[in-house]
Amino acid sequence: MKTAILYDSATGNTAYLAQELKQEYPQAVYCTPQDCDIEQAERVFVGFWTDKGTCSERLQAVLPKLAGKEVFLFGTAGFGTSQEYFAQIIARVSEKLPDSCRVIGWYMCTGRMGEGVRKRYEAMCQVAETREKGEMLLRNFELAAAHPNEQDVAALLEQVRAKVRS
Repeated sequence: MKTAILYDSATGNTAYLAQELKQEYPQAVYCTPQDCDIEQAERVFVGFWTDKGTCSERLQAVLPKLAGKEVFLFGTAGFGTSQEYFAQIIARVSEKLPDSCRVIGWYMCTGRMGEGVRKRYEAMCQVAETREKGEMLLRNFELAAAHPNEQDVAALLEQVRAKVRS
C-alpha cells in the first residue's frame, strides 16, 4: 500500500513527530501542504498543529485531496493534556475531511509554544482581572515546553502500530 506523510508544523513540534513517523515508513511520500504529492497514496498520515481548535487553514486547503484514502491523524496542541480535549480537536479536524475518507486512528500530544505566547501570558499576569488565568496559562506553557518528547514519539508509534495494517 502506498503511504504518504502529510504534515503542517508551525513550531517544529508536528515536524518532529512526522520525521519520527518517516523512520517507521521510510518509503512513504513525505510532504507539507506547500509541496504535497499524495494523489497516488492509499494511506495518508496527516499531521497538524492546533490552530484555533482545529488544523491550520494551510492544511485544510489540501484535505480535499484525501478523498477515498485511509487517514491516520496526528497532531500537537500547546494547551491541554486530556484525551477528551484532544478528541474534540480530532473531531473538528475529521469534520473537514472528505466523506469518503476512512479515519483509522489518531494520536495527539502537547507541544511547546513560542516565546511570543509566553510574553502574552506574562502580560496577563500584570493585570488584576487576568492574573489568575495568566498564571495558569504560564504553568501550562512550562509543562508544554518539554513536548513532544521521546515518550510522545513512542506513544504515537504504538498507536500507529495498533491501528495500521501494513
